[in-house]
Amino acid sequence: MDYTAPPALRKSDALHERVLAFAHSFETQAAGACDTFENLALDIARFQYDHSPGFARLCGVPRAELTQLGHIPTVPSDVFRLGRVALHPPELDTAVFRTSGTTSELTGQHPVRRVSTKERLALLQAQRTLFSEFGRGVVVALATRPDGTSSLGHMMELFMQHFDGRPLVADPQGAAWSSAEPGRFLIDARGVDIEGLERAARLAKHRSEPLYVLSTSFAMVAALDALEGASIVAPSRTKVMITGGFKGRSRHVDETQLRQAIAHAFGIQQERIVGEYGMTELSSQLFEQAGSVTTLREPSDALVSGGTPTTAWWQQRGPSGVYFAPPWLRVRAVSPQTYQEVPHGEVGLAHFIDLANIDSCISVLTQDQVRNLGGGIQLLGRAPKAPPRGCSLPFEALAFSSLPGEVS
Repeated sequence: MDYTAPPALRKSDALHERVLAFAHSFETQAAGACDTFENLALDIARFQYDHSPGFARLCGVPRAELTQLGHIPTVPSDVFRLGRVALHPPELDTAVFRTSGTTSELTGQHPVRRVSTKERLALLQAQRTLFSEFGRGVVVALATRPDGTSSLGHMMELFMQHFDGRPLVADPQGAAWSSAEPGRFLIDARGVDIEGLERAARLAKHRSEPLYVLSTSFAMVAALDALEGASIVAPSRTKVMITGGFKGRSRHVDETQLRQAIAHAFGIQQERIVGEYGMTELSSQLFEQAGSVTTLREPSDALVSGGTPTTAWWQQRGPSGVYFAPPWLRVRAVSPQTYQEVPHGEVGLAHFIDLANIDSCISVLTQDQVRNLGGGIQLLGRAPKAPPRGCSLPFEALAFSSLPGEVS
């Protein structure tokens, strides 16, 4: 079948709209009036079956028998490094995100035909998690300026525009916003722009607005090193998003110690430090939502008969280190030998079914170890002998070339 033919494109567009409607139905408490996760996942899997011979072979059952979530194949994320994983031809790409890695590791890519779906879902989730408490504010990142290939950089830039969208000046009225302005992305070949971070904190206090600092874990450690125990005079309404971990590379910092150091540096409670988990091969993310522990086990557990939500997905809470998926993303801990789900609370590899991966691969198995805990997952690092990778690696490479003394 020809994916470039109008019927195939219309089918893809219709699936995008159904996924968006499904996501927004949880906002209006009308989930019962829309698709179910299972129906959407199976329709997307059948669509990928029709337009990807490789995916069809992995299914192991005829298309007509693709009737249960268990029939969707578990596809290792390595396939994104071995070839182009996309149903559409390159001329229809609106973005191509590339995986980070080392010089000895093949990097992969995730071509995206409708990046607007990824963006709308990311904003919907961020509105209900990272930015729900304080709303609009000054948003900066301890990261290098995006070059268009980083899915994390794209998300950071998106958050900057939507939840800030003004120049970093005292009176932004009438001035044009740009993510390229100095002080927005605070990492370059010279290292960490601590002065820029301090200016952003002063600006937020001057405007009586919250401050949001988006950072990889490795970049945050470099910033803490540069501060040498000093603190940032930040607004009381400050939130820090950290992501990426250390992936077994040149330096490892205990998660608890890192959070304590961040809280001290910014003068905030640790509950204001929000972990994010994402990967290039996915179109969706998970966020920490600290608070009282929920007893929800599955997204559907938030629904009573008839599909009416009784507990909103963004109200699920757990202890620090537990990450929650939005309703359009399912995650399981599976056995690395059988790919079958392990008992609740046991360690397995993270397997995702991402409804936003309509034009690539809906099912992605990673080498990240996780444990299901309540309604979320606890991240436990890479599986033994798995190649290190992650969004902290590009900064590490930069640090090796420019700041060798700080990361040894």
